[in-house]
Amino acid sequence: MNEIVRTENLTKTYHLGETDVNALKNVSLSINKGELVSIIGPSGSGKSTLMHLLGCLDTPTSGKYFLEGEDVSKLNDTRLANIRNKKIGFVFQTFNLLPHLTVLDNVILPVIYNAKSNLRETERKAMKLLENAGIKERAKHLPAQLSGGERQRVAIVRALINDPLIVFADEPTGNLDSKTGLEIIKILKELNEEKGVTEIIVTHDISITQFTHRIIHIKDGFIEKEIENSHVANAEEIKK
Repeated sequence: MNEIVRTENLTKTYHLGETDVNALKNVSLSINKGELVSIIGPSGSGKSTLMHLLGCLDTPTSGKYFLEGEDVSKLNDTRLANIRNKKIGFVFQTFNLLPHLTVLDNVILPVIYNAKSNLRETERKAMKLLENAGIKERAKHLPAQLSGGERQRVAIVRALINDPLIVFADEPTGNLDSKTGLEIIKILKELNEEKGVTEIIVTHDISITQFTHRIIHIKDGFIEKEIENSHVANAEEIKK
C-alpha cells in the first residue's frame, strides 16, 4: 500500500497566558492509501488537535508531517489552503453548510475557488454525487429544509466534489440519532470499499470502530495504542 500520511514526533503546544498546554506530544504514525482509520479518545485527549494538524487546518509546534511525501509542517497559510482545497475533504459534526445557499451551491462551493473550474461540469458532477447519496431531489432546497441525516449527506458530497486524496470526518454521527448515524457510517464505508477513498474518522463513539481497519487511541496527547481490526464490518453488515 502507498503511504499517504506520515508524522514524526508531531507536537502541538498552546500558550494560554503564562501556561503552556501540550495538546499533542511526539505523535508518530502513518496511514496508507485506501485505509479507513478511526481515532478515538476522551474529550481533551488531543484527537481533534491531531485531525486539525493532519487536515492542514493548523501547523505543529514541532515535528514533521508528510502528506503524500511532501513536508507540509512549515507551509504558510496560503499553501495550506491550497492543499486543503485540492487534496482534503472534511465532514464535520455540525455539517458547516451555509444556510443561505441551496444544497447544490453548498456542494460546489469548494470548486468555485479554483479559477480553472468549469461550473457546468462541476454542477453535473455534483448532481451525480447527490444522486448516489440519495438526495438528488433536494438539490434546490436550503439546509434548513433538510433533516440532520440529509444535511450530513450533503456535507459528505461536498467533501468529495474535488476528488480529495483523503477525507476527514470529525464526529460525523455526533448530532444524529443512532439509526441515522448508522446510515451515515454506511455511506462512508461504501465510499471506502467501492471507491477506495482514504478516510480518517475522529470519534468518541466506540461502536464506529468496528467498521474501520485500524483504531488509534489518543490519551493525554499521546498515542496510547494502535489496534488492527481483525474483523472489519462491511457496508452490507450495517443494519438498515
